[in-house]
Amino acid sequence: MVKFIAWAFAILNALPILWMLWSSLMGNNELMQGRVFPSPYRSDVSFFEPVNGRGLVAGTLHGQVYFFPSGGLENAPRKSIDLSAVSVSYTVRKSRYLYALSPDEGLLRVDLETQKVDAQWDWPVFEKSFTGTEFTDFLFVSNQIPQSEFRRLADILNTAPLLSNGNSGTLADAIHAMFPGDSSIIDALNYILRSPRDLSHILQIWSQEKNWVNPLIPELFAYKVRTERQNRELFRWCLAERFPHELTRFRQVRWRTPWVDRIPASDHGVSIASVGKYLCIGVWWNAFPGIAIFDPSHPENIRWVTVHQGLPTSSIQDIRAVSENEVLVAHDQGFSLVDIDSGKVKANYMFGERGLPFYFGRDLRIAMVNHSSMLFSYGSEVVFFDFRAGRAIKRLFGGNLLASDITALYVQGNSVYLGSSEGIVRISLWDLLNEQNSSRDKIENFMRNSKSPEHLENGVVSTLCAKNGKLWIGGLSGKLAAVPLYDKSKHEAVNLPSGGVYLHWRNYEDLWKLVPFKTFFLNSLIICISAMLIVIILGSLAGYALARFRFFGHGMMNFGLLGTQVIPALLFLIPIFLLFSYLQQTMGIHLLNTKIGVIIVYSALFMPMAIWILRGFFLAVPKELEEAALIDGCSPAGAFFRVVLPSALPGIIATAIYVFILAWDELMFVWVLSMDVSSATIPVGMRLYAGQFGNRFDLLMAASTVATVPVLILFLVMQRQMLFGISGSTRRREISK
Repeated sequence: MVKFIAWAFAILNALPILWMLWSSLMGNNELMQGRVFPSPYRSDVSFFEPVNGRGLVAGTLHGQVYFFPSGGLENAPRKSIDLSAVSVSYTVRKSRYLYALSPDEGLLRVDLETQKVDAQWDWPVFEKSFTGTEFTDFLFVSNQIPQSEFRRLADILNTAPLLSNGNSGTLADAIHAMFPGDSSIIDALNYILRSPRDLSHILQIWSQEKNWVNPLIPELFAYKVRTERQNRELFRWCLAERFPHELTRFRQVRWRTPWVDRIPASDHGVSIASVGKYLCIGVWWNAFPGIAIFDPSHPENIRWVTVHQGLPTSSIQDIRAVSENEVLVAHDQGFSLVDIDSGKVKANYMFGERGLPFYFGRDLRIAMVNHSSMLFSYGSEVVFFDFRAGRAIKRLFGGNLLASDITALYVQGNSVYLGSSEGIVRISLWDLLNEQNSSRDKIENFMRNSKSPEHLENGVVSTLCAKNGKLWIGGLSGKLAAVPLYDKSKHEAVNLPSGGVYLHWRNYEDLWKLVPFKTFFLNSLIICISAMLIVIILGSLAGYALARFRFFGHGMMNFGLLGTQVIPALLFLIPIFLLFSYLQQTMGIHLLNTKIGVIIVYSALFMPMAIWILRGFFLAVPKELEEAALIDGCSPAGAFFRVVLPSALPGIIATAIYVFILAWDELMFVWVLSMDVSSATIPVGMRLYAGQFGNRFDLLMAASTVATVPVLILFLVMQRQMLFGISGSTRRREISK
């Protein structure tokens, strides 16, 4: 019976920890809805089209790929694989491979013949390629730099001295040639980069300059031996600072691995397009470098198009193939035409210019009309854009076609398909541009309701494809439909099964990225361990003195120790803050926003209780042991360190763990005394997950779980000493009597 009660008590105490761990693996929306178990994730379709010789292929945003080998939906056997990914974008190459890109799993290749994943390139592969790529060459985008800017830069380089004191020649003097006032100035600057002799000579002159603003420049000059790449980077930094100009500006892009929590969980999160023998990939996140040009046959050779090549932003929303060697890129600032073979940006078209409206790149739906023009929509507005001519031809409002926003856009020949929650509208391109409705054809009632199979509905359209005489429609919540273009009564529809249960293991990854939780964690370890050591060292000496010696005020001292525990500690908060502020303002002693200040406060707060506890442990050590040690020749200090401390060690360890836990969980004092990240601890960091950075209760639970781990480890390691320290003092006291 006693064992049963003990086990029941242990389980009841473990339930809060288990619930905290379980909650850390659930989604934030599920926690806010009060769910106990995670709900199945949705099967929103982002890819659905027939593939020659393979039947139908459908892919969802959460990485479920479904195969319909018969090429039809009704009564068709269906196979599926789960890529275990989020925000997935798809493309097909050579009717054999389906490539899937996601921000968490990287690039995966599915063999449509075996219906299995046969290759995967995760983000470290792309990181290795990017960090090994040099971006020091001078480049420019042809339609972004006017000719007058070339002449202005040439005048600067031909006349301005290399050193700020004027005691040097010009850059033209250093290479013994004048810089031309046209676009060939780019070739002249690149010539310097490729000439080690000229480059070394110019850097030797610049090494005499003492007033560099960029701290990286003197750091590179301090190297005794520099690589050729470091010399070229140093030249670019010096040129950008000494002669600031649009063409001399040096942008050094750093690699950051895609973070799922910072990428839209939609069909716009990542982009992948098949162009000739290459795959072009991009991520809708400004911390991603830009566009990766990937050759599946040579995956070790990945090329990059970044802001260095003239890309206005690295936050890519969509990539569309224009020709065998060109892609049109939609991003937050507009569109860019990129040549894949050379890896150069041919032209940029910014929102608000060339007839383009201000859209800020949000939720655009794009459809290519031909090799020189496109349609894109935002909300219910449709724009016809001729990117070869560089101007928007027509800007239309689709209110007379659809009352709701356009959610899918597709063009085939002269037909334009507009999908929404109302259904699909098919209209000729000519009538659309001339705002006529004579060819308007609305396709409705094509989705099957899973709860009532006999009832048909529209559903929200997420993807469209017109091939083989049918319109292939993918919708939200796993709805698929196939509508014959010329006989809508024979449509087919099916609902994909719901997704599986998704445990959010990524919460523990996002935990360290949303706020500087690593800094909070290290601060907690430093502060708590330091305070624990100070309290134990000083408390042991004080506790021993109270246990062994009788002096004036001995009784009042014992009473005072207990009295400090009667007064609420919060009453000292404002006086301590005012004292620290006074010391900082009048004496220059900085204790606010420092670890030392928090350590001092914690040591003072927990010292009285530690002294009282340790006094009891020292009382339990028989005096006869000390007397025997003194008779054997030990000094009083030697008897204390050699006999008393080892005898009371279990109690000291138990007290140390108690002090560590108190300091680890304390919030109010560190919250007031630490107003920045440099000295804040875990309790302060955990508050940031609810309120300042949004209500992320899933990350709050994950942070609580991580914060519990050190305490659990400490208890498990010191469990025997702690239990003996708590119970051993009483036993020793009874034995001594």
